[in-house]
Amino acid sequence: MAIKNRRLPAVDVIASNTWTARFFGLLLGLAAWFALATVFPNNLMPYPYETIQLAWGLVESGVAWPNLRATLLRTLWGFIGSSLLGVALGVFMGINNYSQRFFTPYVVIGLSIPAIAWAAVTTIVYGFSIMAPVVATVLTTFPYVAINVWKGVENLEPELIDMSRSFNISRGRMLRRLIIPSAAPFLFSSFRFGLAISWKIVTIAEIFAASSGIGYKLMQAYQVYRFEEAWAWASLFIIVILAIEYGIIKPIEKRVFEYRHDADFALIG
Repeated sequence: MAIKNRRLPAVDVIASNTWTARFFGLLLGLAAWFALATVFPNNLMPYPYETIQLAWGLVESGVAWPNLRATLLRTLWGFIGSSLLGVALGVFMGINNYSQRFFTPYVVIGLSIPAIAWAAVTTIVYGFSIMAPVVATVLTTFPYVAINVWKGVENLEPELIDMSRSFNISRGRMLRRLIIPSAAPFLFSSFRFGLAISWKIVTIAEIFAASSGIGYKLMQAYQVYRFEEAWAWASLFIIVILAIEYGIIKPIEKRVFEYRHDADFALIG
């Protein structure tokens, strides 16, 4: 019991190495950006500090927040829709052979169609409304979520499901107590994967079907040859994504899977 509640030295070493790797990875990326900026013209690719200054200027002028909010809202709705649809299909495909054969063609087709095609189609159908980027995100992202959840549920021990059925456990209770907890790592990875894809799809869709948002502002800056402004919008979006990743998603992941450190006998030994 004392081992369970005590933080292991090996865990501290791993955490320290992780942050060191992230720091040097970001430092290397900034160095590469700086080196490329010395080669290209300044208006085509500004230096990192100049880009940050331009991004801060967008924040101070009040232009940044309305467009960031629009993109984040579309991403949130698209992510929720694709997660609900993908998890439902993945669970059905993992526990039922008929559902697997029925839905597999739709998942394969969804994986094959490029995001730009969905963005163009949804623009034609919904016009310049919030529905176009959201629907394009759902249609592009749900196959990736579904296939991750499907493989996670498929890896469950068949004996556990058979035993649950032999005790007449209802499907709802089986889903809550057996399937979802057992497939939790796959669920979490599919959510992160789906969110990462949603960012990209919303930005692409905003180029076609929006009058606000990061994608719209990027295209607007490109059309008037203000490439340094496009870099500023892109860097601002990257900062927000990193803040969400390491400020929200990483702590949740650490909390959810904290029990794995206690159960890892390699660390104890």
